[in-house]
Amino acid sequence: MSKLFFFDIDGTLIECNKGIYRIPNDVRYGMNQLKKQGHDVFLATGRCKCFIVDGVMDYPFSGYVTCNGAYVECKGKEIYKKVVPKEAIEKTHQLCVERNLAYYFEGNDHIYVLNKQNPKHIEFKNNWGMKDEIIIDSYQIDEIETYIGMIVLNSLDDREIMYQTLSPYFDIQQHQSGLSFDLTLKGESKAKGIQKLVEALGKNIKDTIAFGDGRNDIEMISFVGLGIAMGNAADETKAVADYITDNVDCDGILKALKHFSFL
Repeated sequence: MSKLFFFDIDGTLIECNKGIYRIPNDVRYGMNQLKKQGHDVFLATGRCKCFIVDGVMDYPFSGYVTCNGAYVECKGKEIYKKVVPKEAIEKTHQLCVERNLAYYFEGNDHIYVLNKQNPKHIEFKNNWGMKDEIIIDSYQIDEIETYIGMIVLNSLDDREIMYQTLSPYFDIQQHQSGLSFDLTLKGESKAKGIQKLVEALGKNIKDTIAFGDGRNDIEMISFVGLGIAMGNAADETKAVADYITDNVDCDGILKALKHFSFL
């Protein structure tokens, strides 16, 4: 029976903070072997498509669950999307203007930014491999289509007001780095995106396997047939996993695939 494999990007396939911006060759070999066996290999990421680094995007995935599940495509066909309401962007914009914070709202082709000269934005952009050519800082909120947001705080002192202002619209998930957060629309998740894709393909959720590390992977790891947390995963993610493998930079993916006899 063919399986559907879902791989998170950051902290799972690559680790930008450690200078790993490309899927390692041995992991590529492993994914190629899965495909030769008739399995499908997908990305499941908080990033939008234009924000996926070249060293990941150059692999021929069967499809993408992006923006924490708010945009899904398979073999070039759009399966599902949920657009961020303008009111939610406006509330985020107002907060970030008042607190001098940086935000991002992500579409398939561009990322719309506020306060791109903020030092925390520059640090975040460089650490995460965000290209200047996808960044737009002059736009009308009512003219853009986006599926997820991110916010970068100047310090954790801004965290309480952020939650108070934005939690009515978003599930707010802290990145491992600490000062940056995903703004995922209420009701959306990688798990929901996977469900939409599974339904479109006429598959069974029992035949899904997912690898992840972050807090935005918790629902996915809990939902799929076999949820695997990386050794470097957040404790909350490890707590719901069926199996914990080694770190991203210690062949964690290959070790897990071999452990379950997929290779």
